[in-house]
Amino acid sequence: MGTTYYSKHFIPLESNPELFSELMQQLGGSSSLSFVDVFYTDDPDLIACVRRPVIALLLTFPTTRLYEEDKKSEEDRLKAASPKELPSDILWFKQTINNACGLYGLLHAVCSSAARRFLSMSKLPRPVMV
Repeated sequence: MGTTYYSKHFIPLESNPELFSELMQQLGGSSSLSFVDVFYTDDPDLIACVRRPVIALLLTFPTTRLYEEDKKSEEDRLKAASPKELPSDILWFKQTINNACGLYGLLHAVCSSAARRFLSMSKLPRPVMV
């Protein structure tokens, strides 16, 4: 498996729920949406402490060669699929910027879930022409 090379690089986001919540709001998300840390997914007592409803889960994990092979296989399968085979309500942004996985995860979580109804295009900053 070859190494992925990116022509663009991003300063990685700190895996910090307050930072993710603030960025999401700057991108047009409602203040009623927020991120929280979840340290365990297999302890029912700790999961019970997470506020509900949970709309999405962003995972931080180290990748392995096997993970990269599985990801490549899945990407190839999706490329070969006909549009009718793919869910129409899921947006997928291919990561093309190194170290931007946190930003891409946030975009996927908000744009491909029930969180969509909490987006407001009117909150987005207007582009400036120079």
